[in-house]
Amino acid sequence: IIRAAEARRSAGREVLPFNIGDPQAYGFRPPTHVIEPVKRALRDGFTGYAPSAGLWAAREAVAHYATTRAGAPTSPQDVIITAGASEAADLLLGALVNEGDEILVPAPGYPIYPALLNKLGATTRYYRLDEARGWQPSLEEIDSLVNKRTRAIILINPNNPTGSVLPDEVTTQFIELAARYKLLVIADEVYRELCFGPTPTSASVLAQARGVPLVTLESLSKTHMIPGWRAGWMRFTEAEKMPELIAAVNRLADGRLCSPTPAQYAFKPALTGSWDFLQEFTHMIKRRRDFAVKCVRETAGLSCVEPEAAFYLMVKVDQDKLAGRTDEEFVLELLEETGVLFVQGSGFGAAPNAGYFRLVYLADEELLDTAFRHMQRFLTAK
Repeated sequence: IIRAAEARRSAGREVLPFNIGDPQAYGFRPPTHVIEPVKRALRDGFTGYAPSAGLWAAREAVAHYATTRAGAPTSPQDVIITAGASEAADLLLGALVNEGDEILVPAPGYPIYPALLNKLGATTRYYRLDEARGWQPSLEEIDSLVNKRTRAIILINPNNPTGSVLPDEVTTQFIELAARYKLLVIADEVYRELCFGPTPTSASVLAQARGVPLVTLESLSKTHMIPGWRAGWMRFTEAEKMPELIAAVNRLADGRLCSPTPAQYAFKPALTGSWDFLQEFTHMIKRRRDFAVKCVRETAGLSCVEPEAAFYLMVKVDQDKLAGRTDEEFVLELLEETGVLFVQGSGFGAAPNAGYFRLVYLADEELLDTAFRHMQRFLTAK
């Protein structure tokens, strides 16, 4: 789909992009108090290699955030700074799995996890999120998927691409299931601060209360609107129960030298400074979510569940409008005829014939309205 969009642009034809969760691409800018320390570091020459686990000040800032804002007391020693949460996932899975191992992953879910597991020769075992229940999982299904090769279970909360939020009681059930089978819990909480209702309790808090090993993956990319800075981390809960895993992660981190040094100077102001900017950002994306949901519900042939967080909307195309096409064929044809660019649901683990696509609603209401007017004409013509 990206190659098709690039070919269209190269031919001088318009593309209306709703495919990537980059706030800066839609006019949002990071808070000044995060930018200035990085500018000073660049100006003053603090741009050499950092320790492979990250600058101590950055690790302290993450530990401060985890302890005071997330509520999970954490030592800087139990933090590794990474080039975004994606590199954290890469290092962690690389240290954890062997060929033939299995990891439980939500579907729909973030596609980097199956991609990494495929690279490692491991198996992605999907557990399904049910649209009819607000994109919630079935613990019974998850229990049935565990076998002797299962090593870990991944939670993405809030979820990308559905924007659904796991209630604390469901997260607790995940943690208790993991404890019963001696599985590692990997909690992807990149969007936890971007909820439109109550913020879910960090899984690290719930795991710590039960003595269950858990690794949390987080970043500044979305909350602070700096995705290109590659500023992420992993933090270990009940670290004393996984010394071999942590040692293996550190060896892999040593092998890639370090994550980008200049961006690490953003951690302290971002995580120990003011969060006031986030209220305005969340208010703006909530307004755009409401508009996008309204547009979907007013467009014959489309439906969706209202997302509770982040900036993604999983839209379903009715089967009569899908007309026998896969979701990829549908979005490619939509792109060719209208220039509107979405990502097919099967890219996130949905069935190709189910008719889903993901829409990023970071765009302003005028651009969203234009996209839906194109979509309405496209669906009517079909």
